[in-house]
Amino acid sequence: MICVYRAADLGEADIVAAWLAEQGITVHVKDRFAAGTMQTSLIVAPKGIEICVVDLQVAEQARALVREHLERREKKTDETAVGCVVEAVCEECGKASRFPFAQRGSVQTCPHCRQYLDVPQA
Repeated sequence: MICVYRAADLGEADIVAAWLAEQGITVHVKDRFAAGTMQTSLIVAPKGIEICVVDLQVAEQARALVREHLERREKKTDETAVGCVVEAVCEECGKASRFPFAQRGSVQTCPHCRQYLDVPQA
């Protein structure tokens, strides 16, 4: 078996495996049955859950498809974020401020009182 992708959890592995199957590539999710005994699809594997194929030529095709799909998804996320802002309310002065989407999840300075404030993820 040749690993073509390592998913962070069983749910992601199922999605990628189903998508590759739709592209005509037969895959095997390694350790699916061992992970499936836990009764949840949110099992996290520190080194990833492997999605494998049997043939080397198919492996290269599958890797290319997954890479292309991930690049398209990342580009779409970046395009969606253009022009977006995140609003944060300062705990010190209570005033709302807007920050660029790229600063979500960071600590910034409140433009009103100059204290630190947390910019939320969404």
